[in-house]
Amino acid sequence: MLSSPSRAAPARTPVRLFRNDWSPLDPPALDNWLPSRSVSLVVPAHNCQPTLDLTLAALRHQSYPAGLFEVVVVDDDSDPPLRLPEIRPENCHLVRVGEHSSGWGRANALHVGADVSDGEILHWLDADMVVFPEHVAAQVRWQHVSDEVVTLGYKRFVDHGWTVTPDQVAEGCASGTIDRLFRFEDTEPHEYVERLINDTDQLRGGDHLNFRAHVGATAALSRQLYQEAGGLNPGLRLGEDTEFGYRLAQAGAVFVPEPRARSWHLGPSHMMSRGDALRRYNRPFLADLMPQPRYLRPAANRIFAVPLVVAVVRADGPYELVRTCVDRLLAGDLTDLRVVLVADWGEIADDRRSILADPLLERRLLAATYRSEPRVTLASKSPTTAFPSPYLLELGPWVGVDADTVRRLVAVADEWQVGLVRVLPTGAATPDDAVTLWRTSAVSRAERVRRSDESLDQVVAEVAGRRWVSGDDLGVGDLRRLPESQWVAPRPRLVVRSDKRARRSAMAGIETIPVGGIRSLANATRFVANRYAGLAADRLRQRLRRPGPSTD
Repeated sequence: MLSSPSRAAPARTPVRLFRNDWSPLDPPALDNWLPSRSVSLVVPAHNCQPTLDLTLAALRHQSYPAGLFEVVVVDDDSDPPLRLPEIRPENCHLVRVGEHSSGWGRANALHVGADVSDGEILHWLDADMVVFPEHVAAQVRWQHVSDEVVTLGYKRFVDHGWTVTPDQVAEGCASGTIDRLFRFEDTEPHEYVERLINDTDQLRGGDHLNFRAHVGATAALSRQLYQEAGGLNPGLRLGEDTEFGYRLAQAGAVFVPEPRARSWHLGPSHMMSRGDALRRYNRPFLADLMPQPRYLRPAANRIFAVPLVVAVVRADGPYELVRTCVDRLLAGDLTDLRVVLVADWGEIADDRRSILADPLLERRLLAATYRSEPRVTLASKSPTTAFPSPYLLELGPWVGVDADTVRRLVAVADEWQVGLVRVLPTGAATPDDAVTLWRTSAVSRAERVRRSDESLDQVVAEVAGRRWVSGDDLGVGDLRRLPESQWVAPRPRLVVRSDKRARRSAMAGIETIPVGGIRSLANATRFVANRYAGLAADRLRQRLRRPGPSTD
């Protein structure tokens, strides 16, 4: 057990970071540093005694204080069972998966290790890694200044044919010559990860797909962030590091590459040796749980466990009005969407009543309409986050959208990488009528740092930015401006492959307005209202009457 009362330790004071720009953080220097946080380094292992012996020999000589550092080797039912070698860290434990879980696989082993360990900081390390003495300290110094940081170590891949002993590894670490254990020119970097890091200014200028750099061979994060993101998925057999990286991103994590956390990886990675087979296996499993990157999901209108967008609509208003709002969302060309219809559904009972004079008639009709629709959930209260989905869309029940509105709205958010996009519907008078798209990662970040006297949108703008778009640009209008006879669901659309030259860009014709503060917000509102006041009625009627080509 570790010497510090890790689970009761306070969280770090949050720093308001903008997107993934970790520059404002000031981690302690490695020289003459006195760490204060406990670390649990978890090593999942299966039938790998020779390489495990080398990994533990290297960990024996870590610069991190032994009293704050434990190594938990998780034996995933090896045959014969793994053992702890003579050369190993001072505080090293061996855990058998079968004693704690009926599952198997790397993700399950890591989850078991996290569950049985004590450290404030969790550090993953594969059982075929030889790390340099400052490897752990270099990574976890970042968690000493922020609980939102996920650090990523560096590695060089050593091809097959190496012959190294635990004594040689221990001697190399003790003498400071471990960097010469293998010839540098005979090894390879983690090419695609380092390319992503280098192309994005060390991930500081990266986008919402930064999580692709998260590979589990060597990484560290706070236990608090691990729990907030839901922990590793024990049911995944491969690709668990990518899927967990995706959820870490939605939880507001900041990914920081740490070049001083160096290591040798003994043998090529599975992706290097069997990349095509791994991608073929991973794709259906990851596609169900990860809406991003978008190439994972084919355009087949399928339903996935985690949708790209969660749309929230309050069931306030006449049945036909709310139904038209929801049906237009469901009929859009972005089908990777789930609708949450909010009302006090518990009030509906099947007691004797006057059928047509029922005071709950509107709600009862909506419940009957959507009770068998798998993309609609009837909820008693609005969700505060779409986690683990990347976007939460909030709109009034009187809002009518075009077939491409939601897709183009997401495109605006991704084009500008903002945490909040607001659309003032054509004909709307105040910002309170706006349709709002929230980025989950930005909301997660903002909720950690905002004070009780601050509005959520203000802090989201501070950590990720926000923009306004006119409803006329995106085909968003007020259904209440139409006659009730036109509150109808759109007809089915024909899906036709168009010529590439005729395809409209998702961003074509959209004019966005950056919003900084209250004065800027007022100016944006006036601009949108004045810009489209003269066109509003005619263009709204045209859009809402043209839901798509008929299949009749």
